[in-house]
Amino acid sequence: MGSALPLPSLQRLPSSAGLESVLQVFHEDGAVIITDFLSPSQVNRLNAEFSPSLDTITPKTGTDLAAFLGGKTKRLPAVPNSKTFRDEVLENELMHALSERILVDGPPDGYHINCAQVIALGPGANAQPFHRDQGLWSFWEKFPAFGPEACVNFLCALTPFREVNGATRVIPRSHLSMADLSTFNEQSETVAVEMEPGEALFFSGRLIHRGGANRTDKVRRALTIHLCRNGLNTQEAHPLTIPRAIAETMSYRAQAMFGFRSGWPLHQTSGVHFWSKAWEEVGQGLGLKQKQMNEPTSTG
Repeated sequence: MGSALPLPSLQRLPSSAGLESVLQVFHEDGAVIITDFLSPSQVNRLNAEFSPSLDTITPKTGTDLAAFLGGKTKRLPAVPNSKTFRDEVLENELMHALSERILVDGPPDGYHINCAQVIALGPGANAQPFHRDQGLWSFWEKFPAFGPEACVNFLCALTPFREVNGATRVIPRSHLSMADLSTFNEQSETVAVEMEPGEALFFSGRLIHRGGANRTDKVRRALTIHLCRNGLNTQEAHPLTIPRAIAETMSYRAQAMFGFRSGWPLHQTSGVHFWSKAWEEVGQGLGLKQKQMNEPTSTG
């Protein structure tokens, strides 16, 4: 960033530190490691549920997008492939409270999941280019750094994250500036986000970061839960890829995260629907089974 001072290391907080403490570090550094985002049991079950489908995937190659995503990296949608993700991880109250505080300024604002997928970084994978997640919506790059957030990301370690196996690399506090990405190169100073399974890097859509290079013979596996403001198109067309039978099993809030309801928080469900079926609430228009809208209840 043009300074001779070393970059600050990322702070680590348990979920019990509370919403305000996590938000304070997030706003200061652009990222914070939540040390117990997933339990050991959840990590074990997620890995067991994801492995069969991951084994059938071949990394994409031959396009500019494939080069960015990683020619030796497998990506797997989480919802259809993990009951633990659908029933437990999607109901993480701290995740929803943080998302609501950062992405919702008031009615009729809301948030939903842009993508939720497993990222399996294979041996020999190269480092990604520097980027900001908000760059998915190019016009957001024109906003000043003090403007609203487009998105946030919970990057959860399912295997150990080490510098040598491709741990995500970040530039702490880079969310405070809209510096031109073209000024960053291989020599730019970054911090490797080393984590144990179950820990999660929670970071701003403005934070400059990159996936690291995997110089080992082992796969580095992560679960990314990337949430954005309602009104921004999602990367994944969730209602086209999530089977109806699976959607029916999910809570009202989880359905809303993937476009099977008109919105979340609940103030999105009254008045004019901006995501609707012939002006009806989406779930009603689709004929989904009736669910209690306040189950689970948002705590933001």
